[in-house]
Amino acid sequence: MKRIILTTGGTGGHVFPALAVAEEIKNRFPECEILFLGGKGPEKEMVERAGISFKGLPAKGVLGGGLKKVFSSFWIAAALFMSLKEVACFKPDAVIGFGGYAGFCPVLAAWMLGIPTTIHEQNSVPGVTNRILGKVVKRVFASFEDRKGSFPAAKTVVVGNPVRKEIIASDVEADQKAVLVFGGSQGAAAINDAIVSGLAKLRDAGITLRHQTGKSDFEKVRKAYMDNGIDSNSVSPFIHNMGEAYAEAALVVCRAGASTVFEVAAAGKPAIFIPFPHATHDHQTGNARSLADLGAAELIPQGELGGDRLADEIIALIKDQDRLEAMGRKGLSFAKTDAASDIAEGTLDIIRMKTVRGAA
Repeated sequence: MKRIILTTGGTGGHVFPALAVAEEIKNRFPECEILFLGGKGPEKEMVERAGISFKGLPAKGVLGGGLKKVFSSFWIAAALFMSLKEVACFKPDAVIGFGGYAGFCPVLAAWMLGIPTTIHEQNSVPGVTNRILGKVVKRVFASFEDRKGSFPAAKTVVVGNPVRKEIIASDVEADQKAVLVFGGSQGAAAINDAIVSGLAKLRDAGITLRHQTGKSDFEKVRKAYMDNGIDSNSVSPFIHNMGEAYAEAALVVCRAGASTVFEVAAAGKPAIFIPFPHATHDHQTGNARSLADLGAAELIPQGELGGDRLADEIIALIKDQDRLEAMGRKGLSFAKTDAASDIAEGTLDIIRMKTVRGAA
């Protein structure tokens, strides 16, 4: 590989798997140039922090309507024009899309220009853009089994969700009363509010917390910690070193996006999942059940969430260290730590196929 374009946008749940694949590609091909095409959201900072060149494209979500509604959206023409220009100038060996509306036009542009394309679908229920692109790309990498036949079976490979190497289970011994709390890269108000409501119980039980709040709730949550006599330095809007945060935790309380579910499993950590109920097709509940059904996690629907309920669940699990260890082992049995490698290798295969055909 000499040049690769990665594309997606929106939340860390889309971006972090792409960065895991970028890391794998750079390890295999140190001289490979990587360009990231994304939206104009938080992905820019995440990508540039990883030392990867980034260019932003216009993108906006479209709920429902499928192909017709996507192509009738006003931003498509500008994004497709920009994508065609960037792809043609960069001349990548392949373009890999990781879902989301920001990743739609670059993959489509590459297909139009005859450049090999692949996509990765992270969720148990595919999004509209990947369902469309799945018809034209050379290969579809999936985190979960495609039970509904959303993609052509002949070119679909189940690889799991790529996880950054820093997160994969380490030898660091966790603090037996440490709990990591986060609601995704942008936070989750429902989880933040429940933790704040249960702070006194958690404090009295000796639970130590590391809490990623997202930007909007940071000051409110930090003040609640201070008011309850808890070190507010454990509260931050965003945790950059998630490998360390996972390693130090005995238990994780979080949403259930696919990236989070696979990270929790790869880190070998038990979890309490609180799925976002308004996710498309309620896919987060399906994601969470993948581990809950194995006995690797507990699932609390957001409609049943409250400070006392969450605090009681946390305290009960922390008191049962044998159960926590067993949950972590079951999570590791689910983890697919070679996902990034499998995507890099699968993409290299389609590049080789084009080279062979071109030489024939």
